[in-house]
Amino acid sequence: MVDPMKRRELLRLSVVWPLMIKTENGKARGETRNITGEGFFLYCSERLREGVVYPVVIKLPEKLVEMKGKVTWSNLDNCASLHFSPAMGFYFMRIDEEKDKQILREAILYQGKKPPRLQEEADGPTDSLPSREAEETAHTGTNPGDTPLPRN
Repeated sequence: MVDPMKRRELLRLSVVWPLMIKTENGKARGETRNITGEGFFLYCSERLREGVVYPVVIKLPEKLVEMKGKVTWSNLDNCASLHFSPAMGFYFMRIDEEKDKQILREAILYQGKKPPRLQEEADGPTDSLPSREAEETAHTGTNPGDTPLPRN
């Protein structure tokens, strides 16, 4: 898992993909809001427990990807207002099928190749603040410090 101090430094891509989480009570529906190489930020109205690993299916534009993810944080305990969206952070624990890993990588790469303005128009605004690298890339169109981005 990523050190919490380094967590915000990962490149985050704003993506809205529907998903389903298998819980003790059945199925919970939600959607991603952004994704990194380590996990994703999502909206889901069902209360999921921090530290628990859940089976997740993400519906990409062309395919479904199955994985297991661990809830790393949740704001549901602080969610008192109807204008406050319930959100959680998930860490990728396991993607069993090699083809699912490749499909997810390709979807993330495709999303990352869109100009930032088109990403925002297609996906709508996100409540999450972008990382420093993502902001620099969005404003300059280049990698911060012209260093290569890490590969997953």
